[in-house]
Formats: sequence, structure tokens, C-alpha cells
Amino acid sequence: MGSRLLHFFLAWWPLTFPLAFALIRLFIWGPFYRYDDSIRDASRLKKGDIILTGKKGVRGGWYIQLSNVLTRKLKHRFWTHAAICQGNGKVWEAQPEGIIEKDIAEYLEGDFVVRAYRHRYITDETVLDKVLAFCAAQEGCCYGWRGLVFYVFSTIVPISFNLLFDNRLVDRLCRLDGAYFCSELIVDAFQEAGHPISPFDGWRVKPSDFISNPLLQPVE
Repeated sequence: MGSRLLHFFLAWWPLTFPLAFALIRLFIWGPFYRYDDSIRDASRLKKGDIILTGKKGVRGGWYIQLSNVLTRKLKHRFWTHAAICQGNGKVWEAQPEGIIEKDIAEYLEGDFVVRAYRHRYITDETVLDKVLAFCAAQEGCCYGWRGLVFYVFSTIVPISFNLLFDNRLVDRLCRLDGAYFCSELIVDAFQEAGHPISPFDGWRVKPSDFISNPLLQPVE
């Protein structure tokens, strides 16, 4: 068995080596990265803020953390989920079981690290109302376990291989029609409101991508 694994690794090293190296970086070096400026006060948040959450440990949402390490930066490993603030102590978010409205206190008071980002140029609340109305209109839409498998593989594979995932056959097999991932919901909501925040398809955007988005500023 050992020789077969070694043969497989050597035969497919262009794929297995980066993955193995990312696993080492995540589980060996990842714990040394800390984030101590987590938001805990709901009064700092406003309608339309993009909320990033994650676990301090490397095991919480490890498959998304692995994707962050493999395709983004190790210091951004924490951010495995994104939601959008509704402004009344609630957020809209996409989960495998569906798009739901949740109490923000679950993140602020729980064992999560939390950051928030606000659009630099949108000051008209009617625009943000349109963003939130889009999220509410998708309530209940879910991507399930098949969508989760799609998300994991699509975020690990480089963008140049988009054609492997962005086609109708994959959508049907994974039942993605009318479904949204967490970041995708936010990207599409701003797009529908007439204020796109990403040049990429929503399903290609990960929570950690909001950190470097020039249209967004961190909530202090």
C-alpha cells in the first residue's frame, strides 16, 4: 500500500505536491497566525456591511481554510464564511441547508473571529435596501452537500480551469441552479442592485477576497 501511494504521489506530483505543501502550511504554520481584533460590538455594524467569520483553530472549516492557503494567503486562513448585515441585529447568509436570516449575536458572542467591510462609495440606503431585498428573495435556496463538494474543488483548482466547473452539465449534476454560496450571494446581490463589487463570477469569490477588494473598507 505504501509503495502504491508513493507511486501515485510521484505520478501526479504537479497536483499532489501543492496540496501536500498547503496541508503542511495550514496545520503546522497556520496556528501561529492570530487575529486579535475581532468585532464583538454590534453597534459598529451598519446595514449592508459584509461580515467575515471563521474559527481560530485550523480544524474549523478546514477544507475552506485549506483552499485559502492553497490559492490565497496563509494569514487569511481564518475567513471561511461571509454574510451581509441587515441592520437590525440580523444577517443574511447562505448555508448548505439554504439562505437564511440569522442573529448576528451568534457570531459576535460565539467562538468566532469576525471582521466587517463596508462599501466605500454607497451612501444611499435605498441601494442597500435593494441588496438586502435580493438576499431575502432567495430565502430557502440551498446548495446541499453536492454544492459543497463543487465549492471545495472549484476553489482549489486555478481560475484558468473555469471551464471544468462553469457549464450546465455540472450545474445539473450538483443541483446549483438557483443556489448560492455565501460569497456568491453577496456578489450577486450587489450586482443586481447595480453596484457590482467583483469582476469575477460570484461562485469564484471566496470570503477572504473581500479583504483586498478596493471598493470595500474595513469597519474599525
